[in-house]
Amino acid sequence: MEGSEEYQPGRPEIIPIEQDTILFYGKPLIVVRLPDERPAVVVRSLCDNMQLDRRGQFRRIQRTEAIADDLIPNVSITTESGPQKGYVLVLRSVAYWLATIDAKRVREEIRPDVIRYQKEAVDALYIWAQTPRALPSPRTDLIPAESPAKPVPPQLDAPQDDWIVYHQQMLQWHQWRQDMQSWKAQTDTKLEQVEQRQDDMEVRMESMEAITDLIPEILERLGPETLTPQHQHQHQVQTLAKQLHQATDKPYPTIYDGLRTAFQKPRYQDILEDEWPQVEQWFKVQIERARKAK
Repeated sequence: MEGSEEYQPGRPEIIPIEQDTILFYGKPLIVVRLPDERPAVVVRSLCDNMQLDRRGQFRRIQRTEAIADDLIPNVSITTESGPQKGYVLVLRSVAYWLATIDAKRVREEIRPDVIRYQKEAVDALYIWAQTPRALPSPRTDLIPAESPAKPVPPQLDAPQDDWIVYHQQMLQWHQWRQDMQSWKAQTDTKLEQVEQRQDDMEVRMESMEAITDLIPEILERLGPETLTPQHQHQHQVQTLAKQLHQATDKPYPTIYDGLRTAFQKPRYQDILEDEWPQVEQWFKVQIERARKAK
């Protein structure tokens, strides 16, 4: 993916310490664990499964200050065609991002999938993140699985060769004990790390559940979408206002004042996106009246 928006030249490549694929309602989600052990999900797989435009979702995440830093580029992802670089989103931010997607504004045929992901995908991802990775087993080629019997010393008057064999066996026995103690210490350390990670995940799960419960309230607070500067319709309003100005010679402030008055808004920017057809009709009527008057 070099040369695409998912690859940023000049930034280091990040190689995950773990990559896996989980199935969510029969569709694959690619998940990774970053070098700092944070779990993350490949954004491309989420967007493809929900049939959402990736570029639009990248921009949505990047302009959301609370989660923008958790969108990580240049992560090496293993695919059937070889390693590729892509964006991943740290798991703690996935619920927040999904909550910003207004299911009412997506296509009717994909709306059930979007709602399903908003309600259930984070739980599935955290179940994967909390699953302990396999602990290392003793190297059976180097450490015998069973304890060797402690050698029995020969008689004091035994031949020198017997004593040599005895000391060689004792050396092997002590080496086995040392190797097993070292392996046990490593295993105990990894178990402690797994338990700590599980505790951390449980805390994050509780936080994510709290955020998920707030999704309806967040969407309600966001309210209906208006003609903000980021939307194409506001630019179209300005184009129509120019046409009306040319047709009537009315000053732009007068035109905008008439528009907001017609729709009973404090500012014309507060007109709802859903009212756009009525806005177009209002301009059409005004322009036609002006042309007939001439």
